[in-house]
Amino acid sequence: MENIVTERNEVYLAERSQRFYAFFIDSIFSFSIAFLVPLIFSIFSINSSKMLSVISLIIVISIQGNLLIRSGQTIGKRLISIRIIDSNTLKIPNIKNVFIIRYLLIWQIPNLLSSIIISDENFLLTSENQSISTIEGIVSLIALIVLAQTLLIFRSDRRCGHDILSGTRVEKLNIPIFGS
Repeated sequence: MENIVTERNEVYLAERSQRFYAFFIDSIFSFSIAFLVPLIFSIFSINSSKMLSVISLIIVISIQGNLLIRSGQTIGKRLISIRIIDSNTLKIPNIKNVFIIRYLLIWQIPNLLSSIIISDENFLLTSENQSISTIEGIVSLIALIVLAQTLLIFRSDRRCGHDILSGTRVEKLNIPIFGS
C-alpha cells in the first residue's frame, strides 16, 4: 500500500462563534482553577492572594500550554473542534508562536499583571476625590489592549491581534466532504 501525502493549500477558518465558545470554555476552566486553588490551600492556612494567583496561573499555563504545543488546541478549542495552525505551513505552530507570543504574551501575562495589581492591599478606591488612580488606569489600559486585539476578529480573515503577531490562524476540524 502506497502512502500518499498531499499538500494542503486550503484552510477552513473557524467561525467567530466557535472561537468565542472555545474562549468561554477556556475561561470557565481558568476560573475553576482560580476557585479551587484558594479552596485547597485554605486547608493549609495559606491566604496570600498574590501567591495563589501565581499558583493558579502556573497550573492553567501548564495544562493549556502543553495542549497548545502538542496539538494547537486548548481544552475549549478541542471541545469545539478547532485548532491553531501556522499561516504559512498550515501545520501546528512552533512553540514560540503558539505558546510564547500567542498564549503567554497576549493572554496570560496581562492576566497575571491584573491579578497582582488588583490585590487587596494595593487596590484602594479613594472616596474623597473619586479620581481614577494610577493602578486603575494600568488595569484599564491592559483590558483595553486585550479587547482591541480581540476585536480584530471582525476583519475578513478572522484573525485577532494575537493571530497576526504570532503568524497563526484558527481552523475548523472535521470538515465534512460532500460527494465522497
